[in-house]
Amino acid sequence: MATSTLVQDLTAGRDIAVSARRQVETFIAGGTVAGKDFVALKLNESADGNKALKVVRADNNSSPVHQAIVGVVLTAGTHAAGDRIEVVVAGICEANVDSATDVGSPLCCGATAGQADVYEASFLHPIVAISAEADSTNVATVFMIKQF
Repeated sequence: MATSTLVQDLTAGRDIAVSARRQVETFIAGGTVAGKDFVALKLNESADGNKALKVVRADNNSSPVHQAIVGVVLTAGTHAAGDRIEVVVAGICEANVDSATDVGSPLCCGATAGQADVYEASFLHPIVAISAEADSTNVATVFMIKQF
């Protein structure tokens, strides 16, 4: 279900939980996912209509590779296959990131399921987010760049 992209609140100093600076879409978990995980389209679904409906943990080290990142799971907790989840597809949120993440780090699909890596010039994956802070136990506030 699509959400509005109109800016509805310009109040400064708000927490990211009430920020109007993000876009959220609803997807169906195609496997186990958790809040703050980077997720990708499950392109290996047999029904073509499900390829843009279901998401799994983003992982460039899986078989098949799940690298078509669409966003970060906003719904807290752990979710099983078939659960409806909210995903931040653009804007600010907290996310699962590599421990080398610093302010301004460009982030891309990582080798650890659900976690973004700090982009390096040798990587083939696109930059999908920019970190707004250094990580704290592999979690950081990021700005998701719209991919979907």
